[in-house]
Amino acid sequence: MRAPAVLLAVPFLLFAAACGDDDESSSSSDPADCTAAVDGEVTIVADDLDWEVDCLTAPAGEPLTVIVDNQDEGVNHNIHFTDAPEKPKTELEAGPVVQELEVDLEAGEYRFVCDIHPNMVGTLTMTDATSDANG
Repeated sequence: MRAPAVLLAVPFLLFAAACGDDDESSSSSDPADCTAAVDGEVTIVADDLDWEVDCLTAPAGEPLTVIVDNQDEGVNHNIHFTDAPEKPKTELEAGPVVQELEVDLEAGEYRFVCDIHPNMVGTLTMTDATSDANG
């Protein structure tokens, strides 16, 4: 009697899993879901052992202050741009705490991660300001 119940549950579970995967992939690749820099600053929030967003955008070739708002009480977080020149990063520090990191990067995409929570990853996209001005 147990086999028919399992067989009925499998299609539902597959459908539910497929829906979840579609939502995750579309949200992480949609620039509208990214946090954009304003007046040379962009804030990313660490909460519940995750970044609230996994993508940031800013104009290239201008100084940028990345503000890390660690809201996880007693939990160490940092932000580390692992493929940017000089690999800029903040120190690991227990929350709640706010840290600032100054960067000045060329146009391109730069991966970031929390060094002790490898699931906390994302991308900073530096856009070419000159192409925006001419377009």
